[in-house]
Amino acid sequence: MEIEEIYQELKKVKEPISGEDIVSLGIVSLIRKEDNKVIIFLGLARRTPRHPFEMAVNWAVHARIVKDVVKVLEGKVNFEIVDDMTFQKYYPIEEV
Repeated sequence: MEIEEIYQELKKVKEPISGEDIVSLGIVSLIRKEDNKVIIFLGLARRTPRHPFEMAVNWAVHARIVKDVVKVLEGKVNFEIVDDMTFQKYYPIEEV
């Protein structure tokens, strides 16, 4: 799957509050091919407010976005989802 095709698939993922797609909102900051996988960088941490209540609300929004990205891409391409600021890996979830 080419990078442009991945962007098109990610346009199907809507930000739960606004209903706009995550590509148009700039949440998808970069898609990079590396060896046999694609790394999708999402700008989630930099969109998180500092107030504890707002942080708690945002966690659910972030989880939904990641879940929906997995839903549209799973089985189509080998990929990882990483935060573009913290480099936290959201997917695949590493078992401890």
